[in-house]
Amino acid sequence: MLGTQLPFAFLAASGGEETLSDVIMHHVSNSEVHLPAWLDPYLHSTFEALGITKAVLMMFIASAILIVLATVFLRRPTAGREAPRGMANALEVIVVFVRDEIAIDNMGEKWGRRFTPFLLTLFLFILVCNLLGLVPGGFTATSNLNVTGALAIVSFVTFMVTGLIALGPIGFVKHMVPAGTPLAIAPVVVVLEFISMLVRPIALMVRLGANMTAGHIVILIILGFIFMFQTVVLAAISVPLAAAITLLELIVALIQAYVFTLLTALYVGMLVADEH
Repeated sequence: MLGTQLPFAFLAASGGEETLSDVIMHHVSNSEVHLPAWLDPYLHSTFEALGITKAVLMMFIASAILIVLATVFLRRPTAGREAPRGMANALEVIVVFVRDEIAIDNMGEKWGRRFTPFLLTLFLFILVCNLLGLVPGGFTATSNLNVTGALAIVSFVTFMVTGLIALGPIGFVKHMVPAGTPLAIAPVVVVLEFISMLVRPIALMVRLGANMTAGHIVILIILGFIFMFQTVVLAAISVPLAAAITLLELIVALIQAYVFTLLTALYVGMLVADEH
């Protein structure tokens, strides 16, 4: 996220100095990709024509990483093969956790097993995107509201379509009205419940994007103090503090992937609860 050119980020091309806010926006905004010089003549025009920004590039990288991990480490074991070790064992722990603690626990056995592949993909994709933002020179795709908004729409469509399939159109509307609600206020309750459903993807979008942006901005500000005051004395405080916040960001990356996946499973579970 911080990139490899932070010490020189305050130097503008004209020889002037950029402000701290300019540097922060450079690292957290979804701008075009700046390719290495030896790649630029071949790929710059292609990236520009396809509209590939930093967020899009990091999502491609995250997808490639997941495809490799799934292909190499999550293959179906053959008969007589020994128990998985190393990375395969770690990924299996994640699979079992998502299946048992998120999917089945919130959606029931039937729907939980059906949705485990989707929820696992959602969890791992968000987690890898979050972690890539901590790699020097990387960018946190999930700090961009376009990305988190697309993920939230996928979540919204998933629980809406699942509810319509599981309950039927009439049952879906009935589900919005609690038992014992007077008939006179039932239409109002349905409208309020529908508004509540529309708010859910917005909350998912803003929560993930804000949490993945805030920590990186704090790190940039803390390190930026060294260059603002132009003294290495502050490095003795800023660098250890930034390192500590970076470690905290590792935990935040995991928690935010878990929360997004958990809420998606919970929203689906609320609609199919009658079938648990």
